[in-house]
Amino acid sequence: MILGISAPAAAQFTVAGTVTDQQTGEPLIGVTIPIEGTSTGVVTNSEGEYEITPRGTSAVLVFSYVGYQSRSFEVTTGTGTLDVTLRQDIAELGEVVVSGLGTTVKRQNLANAVSSISASELVGKSPAQTLSSNLYGKVTGAEISANSGAPGGGISIRMRGVTSINGASQPLYIVDGIYYNNDDIPNGSSAVTAAAAGGSASNQDNPVNRIADLNPEDIESIEILKGASAAAIYGQRASGGVVIISTKRGSSGAPQFSYSQRVGITTIQKKLGMRNFTAATADSAFGSTGRTLFEEARAQNRFIDYEEELYG
Repeated sequence: MILGISAPAAAQFTVAGTVTDQQTGEPLIGVTIPIEGTSTGVVTNSEGEYEITPRGTSAVLVFSYVGYQSRSFEVTTGTGTLDVTLRQDIAELGEVVVSGLGTTVKRQNLANAVSSISASELVGKSPAQTLSSNLYGKVTGAEISANSGAPGGGISIRMRGVTSINGASQPLYIVDGIYYNNDDIPNGSSAVTAAAAGGSASNQDNPVNRIADLNPEDIESIEILKGASAAAIYGQRASGGVVIISTKRGSSGAPQFSYSQRVGITTIQKKLGMRNFTAATADSAFGSTGRTLFEEARAQNRFIDYEEELYG
């Protein structure tokens, strides 16, 4: 006598299909499709196609791809073909980091310490004149200070403290994948004021960083790599950290317009006052030419109190 024993645990079936982008309809390459609760899974090929063979009579397939929302589907022995579309996960774009090699890595798998700043955090809460000053208080562990007290003066940013004795400790700026020169360029006012002449160490050039030329309103997001391993991607200049800036891009749809206005009041607590010049002091400081210019200015009442002009 022969006994037939059914073994449902040994049964298996095959499910196949294509994974595409919901918006463009293009196939997605490298989508991971594991069977939920197991270590078994497959990856889509260059055409976005997959084929998987679960055990049993039913299973749950999880479709996961970097930058897209994950989706789960229950399949059975009668499913056969399952075509899936994935939607871009716009709300979680901050969890995807673009490295210098042009690849995307999920944050939990990234070796670097990364801080993310969105456009709303830059200009929507605390308005500032430049991008550097906009980062103040928004980057954990960053030392941000003004190089001078002059209006529009440069901002110094150190992500990892002082990393070199003679070299620069400023971070490396990457704007839309291009190296951005952040050299300090003096405005040349000291050549006119001669503030550094006559043994004085004061310099009124007040150099401004070139990153100040970038309008914060044009920035979409900022990724800041603070770890030392960033130098393995961008080279020696990244030893002080990397600031990756992505600017805004146009999008399809109806035209949109935005308008903003800011009103502020600036006051001065204490004025330095004007130098008490006389004909004798002008002569001793600048010679006969200075004495002549002083007497001409006094006769034409051309003495200007710049503090009064700015803050009066």
